[in-house]
Amino acid sequence: MAAEVDKKEESTAPAKKGKGLLIAIIAVAVIGAAAGAYFIFGGKKSAPAAEGHGEQAEASSHEAPSGAPGEAGAKEGGLFNLEPFIVNLQDNSGTRYLKLTINLELTEGASAADLTAQATQIRDSLIILLSSKSYTDIGTVEGKYLMRDEIVARVNQFLKKGKVKTAYFTEFVIQ
Repeated sequence: MAAEVDKKEESTAPAKKGKGLLIAIIAVAVIGAAAGAYFIFGGKKSAPAAEGHGEQAEASSHEAPSGAPGEAGAKEGGLFNLEPFIVNLQDNSGTRYLKLTINLELTEGASAADLTAQATQIRDSLIILLSSKSYTDIGTVEGKYLMRDEIVARVNQFLKKGKVKTAYFTEFVIQ
């Protein structure tokens, strides 16, 4: 009878170890999937919240590359991210749209606070500029460089101190 008990314990021991291993593997997979989802989708949750608060929320998301988080506008120089622009292009062949995201590189004298204070006027001026373009104007590399220079000139009209060095196109889609 003792032999029968030993056989039962031996037969259930590997099954318990197998179940434990399976549960551990599943737990690690679930934790890994949750961590991956957090890193992939975690940053995107703050973007729609900022869009809902207009230009004031935009100012809180701008920071100088060397600045600590939350010090947006306190540092001078650096990059200033503009919200994406979506405009109709002047085109006779049909309706074409331009989606453009711009980052402005500021000189040491310029601050994000200056740009934020005039954000509405700057966006209006850039929308008028962008919507006056046709596909043939901006479809070439030279056209993009010319438009970049025009954007810098327009934004610099609104700055009292410092200037915009250049504009970087981080998203440029014509449809």
